[in-house]
Amino acid sequence: MRPRLSFLLLALALFALGGVLSWPRPAALSTSASKRTGPVPEMGVVVAARDIDYCAPRTPCGPGSRTDTIFYVRVRGGEAVGVAVPRDLYSPLVGGKINAAYGRGGPELLKRAVEEATGLVADRHLIFTLEGVARVVDAVGGVEVYLDRPMRYVDRAANLYIDFPAGRLHLSGEEAVKYMRFRHDALGDYARLDRIKAVATQVARKAQDPRVWPALAAALREVWRELDTDLSLEEVLDYLPYARDFQVALATLPTREGAGTYLYVDEARRGELLAALFGGPPLAPPPGLPVRLRGDARLIAWGRAFLEREGVEVRTEEAEVARSAVYASDPAVGRYYAGLFHLPVIAPHRPLAEVVVELGPDLLH
Repeated sequence: MRPRLSFLLLALALFALGGVLSWPRPAALSTSASKRTGPVPEMGVVVAARDIDYCAPRTPCGPGSRTDTIFYVRVRGGEAVGVAVPRDLYSPLVGGKINAAYGRGGPELLKRAVEEATGLVADRHLIFTLEGVARVVDAVGGVEVYLDRPMRYVDRAANLYIDFPAGRLHLSGEEAVKYMRFRHDALGDYARLDRIKAVATQVARKAQDPRVWPALAAALREVWRELDTDLSLEEVLDYLPYARDFQVALATLPTREGAGTYLYVDEARRGELLAALFGGPPLAPPPGLPVRLRGDARLIAWGRAFLEREGVEVRTEEAEVARSAVYASDPAVGRYYAGLFHLPVIAPHRPLAEVVVELGPDLLH
């Protein structure tokens, strides 16, 4: 799976793209990516967002010690691959849920716990606050989402009120954070991670628009003050030549249910997922799997003609969609269609029998 920008999770991609614009750049960095020499930069980054601690009912104390949103992101040149780690995953290293790692041992324990869960090396960490995420979303002009049914939840002690009607919605940064925090539906935390992946890829795409860069740079100057990271400016600048055309894939670590509220890594499925995510792009279209095009009729007609020339079986569905993206259960299949359409790829938790390509109004602009 691999899409167009990434989740550097409201993180590295956005950080490199926007935040670096606010720093003075050495003359050597004006060299274009095509003239770049030397090895392609590569690193594994744990990207997380801290929850909120409360001193008393409705009285937030500030960023909490739990990281309820955790991603492992492997960045290599202009490509990033992200794996979401469920907050309820049991970590033997932590002796409990992985979302407690940061509070018990800081970013180093969190990195080691993510390495234990994924089997991948984490070189750096980038820990956001929820307020920082909201600022970044606002800086790119908010996000579009589509709800099949109303989303409602009240937690008076946390002063959290979620009340979104069904249909297409434009969300501000604060509203987007509420949307991503919601987990009170049938799929619980898995659905929450899917929402985070969808918002993150949308923000990353919008961050490529030069018109938002001034606001994004200003927001990231504020966000930088709240970050907990061991990334150096020099390391971030290494990725600047690639930032205009970053590509990304986002999936969720396969798990199985265990005792109580714990989840455990599904070792067999993890190996399959990581092999597909980190393998090279397929050279030919995957055989036999149909593609469903959803969205605006004009875009469907264009997409259908394009895919049929590629020999792909196409199904169509006129529907209102909030954003353009490719959805595929198999990362290798998603990688192929991501390359064709230059769209983000999202691997949802719920299995899909076909590839779904949603063509939204963002393509018309």
